[in-house]
Amino acid sequence: MLGLTVSAYTMRRLFCLGLLLAGLCLWPLDVPAEKGGVVPVCHLPVQEEQHAYTLDFLFFKNLAEGSLQLTATDQPNVLRAELVGRTRGIAAWLTGDRVQRYISFMEKMADGSLRSLSHESEILKRSFDRLVRRSKHYRFDYERRTVFLEKGKDGIFHPAQQFDLPTGQSPVDILTGFYNLRAGCYGELTPGRHIEIPTFTSKGFSMIDIEVHASAQRPHPDFFPARGALLQVTVDPDVFETSDGGMFIWFDEQGQPARGIVENVIDMGDVRGHLKEDGKP
Repeated sequence: MLGLTVSAYTMRRLFCLGLLLAGLCLWPLDVPAEKGGVVPVCHLPVQEEQHAYTLDFLFFKNLAEGSLQLTATDQPNVLRAELVGRTRGIAAWLTGDRVQRYISFMEKMADGSLRSLSHESEILKRSFDRLVRRSKHYRFDYERRTVFLEKGKDGIFHPAQQFDLPTGQSPVDILTGFYNLRAGCYGELTPGRHIEIPTFTSKGFSMIDIEVHASAQRPHPDFFPARGALLQVTVDPDVFETSDGGMFIWFDEQGQPARGIVENVIDMGDVRGHLKEDGKP
């Protein structure tokens, strides 16, 4: 029983770390100027890409694997992002072949930023030889200034809640938020900066908090080099269904998210994530 509880909890933390490692790949170091020398507010350097990652915990290697894909759609200025994580080996056996999937549709705006159109999270696992599927679906209606939330089980959705979009704020889902962060929409990652990204959970309006650590004050100095940028990121536990949403992500001098840690998972040790060398799922 302890093994089942530990593994399921750990997997949720693993996927949370994997999202940040994979979703922030290829950080743009230079923002190109448009014609006339005008620099856009932010710039996403790619329209389509694929990345893959593996995650280790304690002495278990490749405990989980995942992929992140960004693709264009047949609608102008609309992109689709999908993150999928799944357990491997003994972790798959302990968690019932657990799979977590996050899908966002986002619209590119005139200033180069992305706004959320919809976001769906899905958890699949086998229980007593039956595949169980739990889902949440958010729809952003900007005309009504409302976010609609539906919850589903085994593919059947029911209206659950609706929230008003706050005045003066532009909340985004977790994937859209990190693509905007990657595009530079929230400014440069200078040491000492505190960035707040407005978002929504099933409990309502929330924030994604990001701290940029200075080189002299970095935690885990034996693991994170003094160069590059180290981010401490906290998301609402509801997003990935964890006890807390904190983790560290380190970007090397080329802007690649090279290392990441979730500290003291289940009071036993750190979770460490690695991007695959070929970068392909």
